Amino acid sequence: MKIVALLALCLIVTLVNAQGNYKKVCYFANWPYYRPGAGQYDADKLDPFECTHMIYAFAVLDKVTYEMVVYDSYVDIDLGGYQKFTALKQRNPNLKTLIALGGWNDSAFTTQYSELVADPVKMRNFVSKAVAFVRQYNFDGLDFDWEYPGDPGKPEDKQNFITLLAMLRDAFKPYNLLLTMAPSCSIKRAEVSYDIPGLAATVDFVNFMAYDIHGAWENQVDHHAPLYRRSFEEGKEAVIISESIDYWLAQGMPAQKLIFGLPSYGRSYRLADATKTDLLSPAIGAGSLGPYTGQDGFLALYEMCLNQQSGWTVVTDPTGKMGPYGYSGTTWVSWDDIDMVITKVKYAMNKGLGGIMFWELTLDDFNGFCNMGQRPFSKAITATLEGRPFNTSTPAPTPTQYPITTTKAMTCTSEGTYYADPANCTKYYRCVNGKIITYYCPASLAFNSYISQCDWPYNVPGCA
Repeated sequence: MKIVALLALCLIVTLVNAQGNYKKVCYFANWPYYRPGAGQYDADKLDPFECTHMIYAFAVLDKVTYEMVVYDSYVDIDLGGYQKFTALKQRNPNLKTLIALGGWNDSAFTTQYSELVADPVKMRNFVSKAVAFVRQYNFDGLDFDWEYPGDPGKPEDKQNFITLLAMLRDAFKPYNLLLTMAPSCSIKRAEVSYDIPGLAATVDFVNFMAYDIHGAWENQVDHHAPLYRRSFEEGKEAVIISESIDYWLAQGMPAQKLIFGLPSYGRSYRLADATKTDLLSPAIGAGSLGPYTGQDGFLALYEMCLNQQSGWTVVTDPTGKMGPYGYSGTTWVSWDDIDMVITKVKYAMNKGLGGIMFWELTLDDFNGFCNMGQRPFSKAITATLEGRPFNTSTPAPTPTQYPITTTKAMTCTSEGTYYADPANCTKYYRCVNGKIITYYCPASLAFNSYISQCDWPYNVPGCA
């Protein structure tokens, strides 16, 4: 037991030292709990060593009280989503867990946030209740995701937002709580919504959403997260990630406070003509729903891998300015593959940025569908930040379950819970309908109880 504890401690120390001063910020959404089959994901599957900071999405703003409240009481409270999430710190004391407020659905179609920051009484009450909320549920801070100040709203939102953030910062200080925010990567949006020097003075860091630049809301297809300006893009109207980074730095955001955001998903369109598939081809709405995510114009990384395996045509950019795009029939999708992830992480490191953020953990290939092992998106980020190569061409074995009913004397304490075998690294158990079912990992893999999945042995203390 002492050896296992020592190995776990060494793992924590190794992770912290390897990450250096870089942050790896990972968002976790609560709604994938409702996804079907292999797409289902909840806090039980999170690995406490995967990120330096994890952000639970989302809490929302009460429409009457203008206070921060729980979004989904069933998942967040009844099923223990908050508790499981913050309890990850028991296994990795260096991990920071934050709660995100807002998001697109809660803030993009209402003036409620604008009303909040325009009223000093509402702001004081909000700050008081936010401190209580964060402390009650054992979070380490708040990530403010208002999309976007001034739209919808009014011009004063830009400065009023800074006032609210400064109030939060002062209220958080006695408890050593973190305060972060997530802005759009559009320069035009920044001019309307963000006082960048003010943000630099009030928040601990900024989770820069360098994605969703293009999507099915437009009438022509394009990549949703191009890193550099392409030959057909002219003028200041084009949103170019690298140029947006330069703009934020020039406006006074310290590089170490700017966390570069990556998307572990693709944006899809429906082509107006299936024979016209190049960039900027006409589109008429969103592409087909993903079998697991079930969202218009949106596919998880693992759904893209399944598409590729079913014969989709994939086009890569030889100049390296953007990730690939693919199409089949009238569906057209762009995304960042692992090669582009590595390119962007290296770009962020070369710019001296504070680290990498990605949206989000449940969209990575946690099942191994892409044949690069589990969680290749996340692992490519970590490997690159640590200066290690990440081989995108050598497939890792995909875990296969072989269920066998066993009479082993174990007790089911929680339906669906996985248990590692204390004597056999490749063997594990799960409670199913009150019975203990035995499973075995494929050759060369070991069961990792931290993530409830088969993994490389070097990731499992005592099994290397």
